[in-house]
Amino acid sequence: MGRADTALGRLALDWFRRYFESSRNSGCAITVYSSLAVLPAALVITSFAHSEADTNVYTQRLITHLKLSGATADLVQSTFGSAASNRLAATLSVAVTALVWGIGIGQIYQDVYARAWRLKVGSIADQGLFAIFFFVLAGSVALFVVAAEGLSSHGLLLVIPAWLAASTVFWLWVPRFLLHKQVALRGLLPGALLATVVVGGFIAVSPLFLGATMNANGRAFGSFGVVLTLIGEVFIMITLSLVCAVFSPVWADWRAEREARTDAAG
Repeated sequence: MGRADTALGRLALDWFRRYFESSRNSGCAITVYSSLAVLPAALVITSFAHSEADTNVYTQRLITHLKLSGATADLVQSTFGSAASNRLAATLSVAVTALVWGIGIGQIYQDVYARAWRLKVGSIADQGLFAIFFFVLAGSVALFVVAAEGLSSHGLLLVIPAWLAASTVFWLWVPRFLLHKQVALRGLLPGALLATVVVGGFIAVSPLFLGATMNANGRAFGSFGVVLTLIGEVFIMITLSLVCAVFSPVWADWRAEREARTDAAG
């Protein structure tokens, strides 16, 4: 009990309490919406970045990198191949899913940030913001997929700085954009840096276990097992992003409390 009453103990307790108060199981909803809208949109955008032949080459590299085999490799090959060979149908499908599912992602993130910062935001006009957020999110995922292959060949000295810069900018932009600039960038920086390190770290280590898990579930359950594994991966990343999203307001309150205690003691 004494340990929890330390400064860092109070920070940790406030952080997790704020997360559960703010998230309200939002990770599950965002995962479903992302699986139905963001991932297909990112796949289509990726296919436009390559010709059909280049997409096949990229797919083979992905299969080799993750050491995929059997039903898992076949699913990845057919999915990328279908998006590249029939871009018009895929694009129309993405437009529909964006309207049905994609817009809801921005609204959920806005609600989480607003509850974490204890702000009042949101109106019918925000539907346009949510649409913009969806396409930026899908484009960012596609850009990461396309850039990762090129960056990996230049070593970690280029990959790490590029990731730190791009990810920090993204996680600063998201709450700034969705909260109508009600919070200064300086106040959002702790959460953005934390999301960059935590989400980036998870992405970096995921190839160590993702391929083997997908292969095992593919052999046991076919394509259904592969899809569930991918959805599980997305759920973990989104949950981590939400945990980091509520850190900035908790950090701000914690620092204010420490300064107040210092002033009172002085």
